[in-house]
Amino acid sequence: MNRPQQTADPATHHLSELIGQCLRNEGGAFRRLVEEYQRYVFSLAFRVLHDEDDARDVVQETFVRVWKHLHAYDRQMRFTTWLYTITVNLAYDQLKSNTRKRRWILSSESVESPNSGGATEEEKNIVNRDLATKIKELAGNLPPKQRMVFVLRDLQDLTVDEVAKVLSMSTSAVKTNLCYARRFIRAQMQQLDGMKGGRP
Repeated sequence: MNRPQQTADPATHHLSELIGQCLRNEGGAFRRLVEEYQRYVFSLAFRVLHDEDDARDVVQETFVRVWKHLHAYDRQMRFTTWLYTITVNLAYDQLKSNTRKRRWILSSESVESPNSGGATEEEKNIVNRDLATKIKELAGNLPPKQRMVFVLRDLQDLTVDEVAKVLSMSTSAVKTNLCYARRFIRAQMQQLDGMKGGRP
C-alpha cells in the first residue's frame, strides 16, 4: 500500500536509476547519461573558453572522468553540481594555458577596427553585431577566477552557494569576485559606448 517512490521527484528518480545502471555496467546506460548531459557540459565549457574545439575536448575529458569516478559520486550532492565541478576544473586548466594566446588575438582584433563618423543603416547593423561579439569577449578579458565566477553565476545561473561548491571558494569570495567581474564588464561597456560616439 505504501509507495515512497511516488513522492520522489521523477527527474531525480530517473537520474538515480540511470547512475545505478551505469555502475552495474548495463548496456547503453552510460551513453544515455552522456546524451542527457553533454549539451550542458558543452554550453558551460564553451562559455568559459569561447572555442568550439577546446570545448569539445573538455566535454570528452569530462565524461572520461565521470566514467572513472562515478562510483565515488556522493548522491547527496546535485549531479549537475558534481558535473560542473569536473567541467570547470578542466576548462579552468585549459583557460590558463590559452590566456596568452587569447590576449594576443583580442588585441589584434582591436587594432583592426577603425573608428568612423556617421554610419549608414547597414553599418549600424554591423556595429551592433560587433558589439554583441565584444560583449562576449569582455568576459574573456577577466582574470581566470573572476571569469569562472561570472560564467557560472551570471551565464549558467548557478546560485552563489553552488558556485562556491563548484570552485571550492567561500561564498564571500564568490560575491567579491562577481562584484569585480560585473564592475569590469560595466566599465568596458561604457568605454565601448564612448568609443561608439567617436571623438572630434
